[in-house]
Amino acid sequence: MMQMKSNTFDLLTSSPGTRGNERGEGPSANARTLTLALCRSTARGNRKWIAPGFILAVISTLALGMRNPSAFAAPPATTQPAVHTSRPIPWSMRPIEIHDPPHVDQAGWSANPIDAFILAKLQEQGLSPSAPASKSELLRRVTFDLTGLPPTPEEMEAFLEDQSPAAYEKIVDRLLASPRYGERWGRHWLDVVRYGESQGYEQNHLRPTAWHYRDYVIRAFNEDKPYDRFITEQLAGDLVGKGDPLVEPATGYLVAGVHDTVGIANVEGSRQQRANDLDDIVSTTGAAFLGLTVGCARCHDHKFDPIPQRDYYRLSAVFAGVRYQERPLPVARSADQIRELAVIDSLIKETHGALQALDAEAKKTPADATAQAAAHPARPPVNAQQNTEDFQPVQARFVRFTVLSTIDGANPCIDELEIYPPGGGENLALASTGAKATASSLLPGYSIHQVSHLNDGRYGNAASWISNEPGKGWAQIELSKPAQIGRVVWSRDRSSPVRYRDRAPLTYRVDVSMDGVAWRTVSSDEGRLTPVGVSAEPSRDLSTADRRERKAIAGKLAELERRRAAVLAPAAYIGQFTAPDPIHLLKRGDVMQPLEEVQPGALSQVPGMTPELSTESSESSAGAMDEPHRRLGLARWLCRNDNPLTARVMVNRIWQHHFGRGIVATPSDFGANGMLPSHRELLDYLAADFIKNGWRIKRMHRMMVLSSAYRQASRTNPQGLAKDAGDIYLWHMPLRRLESEAVRDSILAVSGKLDPAMGGPGYQLFKYHVVNIGIYEPLEEQGPQTYRRAIYQQLARSIHDELLGSFDEPECAMREPRRETTTTPLQALTLLNSSFVTEQAEFLAQRVQRDTDGDEGTQVDRVYWLALGRAPGSDERLAAIRLVKMHGMRLLCRAMFNADEFLNY
Repeated sequence: MMQMKSNTFDLLTSSPGTRGNERGEGPSANARTLTLALCRSTARGNRKWIAPGFILAVISTLALGMRNPSAFAAPPATTQPAVHTSRPIPWSMRPIEIHDPPHVDQAGWSANPIDAFILAKLQEQGLSPSAPASKSELLRRVTFDLTGLPPTPEEMEAFLEDQSPAAYEKIVDRLLASPRYGERWGRHWLDVVRYGESQGYEQNHLRPTAWHYRDYVIRAFNEDKPYDRFITEQLAGDLVGKGDPLVEPATGYLVAGVHDTVGIANVEGSRQQRANDLDDIVSTTGAAFLGLTVGCARCHDHKFDPIPQRDYYRLSAVFAGVRYQERPLPVARSADQIRELAVIDSLIKETHGALQALDAEAKKTPADATAQAAAHPARPPVNAQQNTEDFQPVQARFVRFTVLSTIDGANPCIDELEIYPPGGGENLALASTGAKATASSLLPGYSIHQVSHLNDGRYGNAASWISNEPGKGWAQIELSKPAQIGRVVWSRDRSSPVRYRDRAPLTYRVDVSMDGVAWRTVSSDEGRLTPVGVSAEPSRDLSTADRRERKAIAGKLAELERRRAAVLAPAAYIGQFTAPDPIHLLKRGDVMQPLEEVQPGALSQVPGMTPELSTESSESSAGAMDEPHRRLGLARWLCRNDNPLTARVMVNRIWQHHFGRGIVATPSDFGANGMLPSHRELLDYLAADFIKNGWRIKRMHRMMVLSSAYRQASRTNPQGLAKDAGDIYLWHMPLRRLESEAVRDSILAVSGKLDPAMGGPGYQLFKYHVVNIGIYEPLEEQGPQTYRRAIYQQLARSIHDELLGSFDEPECAMREPRRETTTTPLQALTLLNSSFVTEQAEFLAQRVQRDTDGDEGTQVDRVYWLALGRAPGSDERLAAIRLVKMHGMRLLCRAMFNADEFLNY
């Protein structure tokens, strides 16, 4: 064993493995050799048996030390954390160090401070920078990087002719000001935060209103919203942007991930689902903003980073009031919307009249009743999703909703009772405002059905109340104090789309009281039309044809009511916020083994920072903070100027998308298991500059793309390949392939079919219907409604279009901070044969023929300029002309879409 220990030491300290890991290429082969040696030793029957778990722990730790030696260095005495931890402090959690750009030879090569850092490292490695890229290569590169689209021939021609020193700077400023910039960089951010427009899991229902968050992200990048404000709005936009329809959708970040919609009736299952939801939010927040794998502390202290398990549950407590649901979106109605409301109201009145006229023909509908109905237009039928009771304003403290019968005779179910003052305003019934819910009875044995769900602000069957009496029961809200009220809103299942329509109340009344003794009825089901599918008195004496007509008219009326509700108060899948659940430390992460309660907070081991949260408007202890101020407090903690992680992580993300690889190659893991930065001083310089200049993202873009490092050619040379084949030190610009969305967008742009419309509901690249679960089928053909940019497609989880999927479109159920680039036969086959590409090739051929005089040579030139941004070489031109004469222009256009030069930049 002593001899083996000596060999072990030699293996761990040998230089080849160390050299490899200094470049951040992962564990050395020597660590793997050590693992085999130890395992063989135990297998040979050595009586001093070594447990496999112990072997794994030793090897992981030693390999980590080789991979990232500085991770285990003791932090300076001045930066010791306030709370003791057994984990070393990694470089990323230490304060940002201010570095001046180094003095270097060839200083004339440096266009800005970035180049000084790059050049110093190149000279240290015995490397030299490459020659500048050609103007056409540079324009193509920066246009793709900033907008995700190719430059037009006209833009290329203008840039080539502009010989002024500021020509390139003008291009950069124009691209940063383009609305296409937000679409490009919004897509990068949506990858980081696992944005999707379906629920995931086995049911995978669509979220039709999730697009509001996508539009917020695009808008934020185009407006150059400061990054600290961007973070704050995503965590607490409902508070800092309250009532602003352009800001409140930011909280869609919190609920952008997967959510299990299959209700589990037992306690353990429902607790586990809730814990999974919170884990998704906590893990994404740690990875997206801090670059740390916080989720690894769910069951125990983090194995490698200084993140105690308690910190994980502190963060869970911050988000303990967040629910995966829609909520009404505040709107400032435009003149067009006001006109639309008038048209809808007119149609509703007309449809009501048609129903009344039809019912007047029934034998049991007397003429005087018909006249009375005309004087008092009918109300829409009750529905599962939402029903409104408007009445004369009244002072009350108690509101009781009494169910007299249900649609199907089953025990009535209500997911939420809401009470509003006259003219609108805040919901007075919420438990978070001090209101209390009671009920006549409760169906026992179901954790998802509780009296407290009547006013917890959560919608859907999984958070509802069910009476224990068939067809009847009452639910009551006691307000915190008497108030003037004029509206009650109730629902059976206000999820979108509606999943449950059974148990909905059919006949009912609404009573109010000041003392809970003397009651007054203010509303009821009187005057409501009979729901479609429910037997109604007038329709019994109608003919079969008339009954079918009545059903069709009633369906039209229900649709009009839905349209009216959407204009008045559209819903958005941006989260609901309720009174926070108590959060406990869980033994081994087991939801059935809660320990002591944990108060909201942040990470405790960041040197110089405390985990306590505070906001400008709330300096009370975290436990006393109301729900939105918990999230705002975390946002303030993340955006502190002395937080060493937030700025480092974001400038690294920007760098990655400009240079193909981050300064830290693991963009969402700056911990001990992540890669070391290739240019530590440069990263800190950029982070400090980012904070100093107001967290402005566009300024950071400008600095990077104006650097000489960025403007290098992508050609390689033997010396550089021998010393730095991975281009870690940027001796040339790496050649990169377009991402899947940019491939599709570029094909549409070149063919002339790209629809520039921005925002709003996305288009579907599938056919969708529901049979308990969401069913997705590919489209036979993609029409003009799908010709918008790919960021506007309705992004369903686990569903990929053949073109986007083959070019590595990520699975949006997972965070994707760095896309992988693969090369497969399927990519070539899709570009050559898919109906979308062949159709776009035909459109490109038609465009070229419209743009030119009919001469094949002129048409070939135009195709090259449109697709590749250059003129064809003489040999290329001759070959292309022969191809066109033999097989037509469409075949040449298909070839252009398949060219490496089209796909790479």
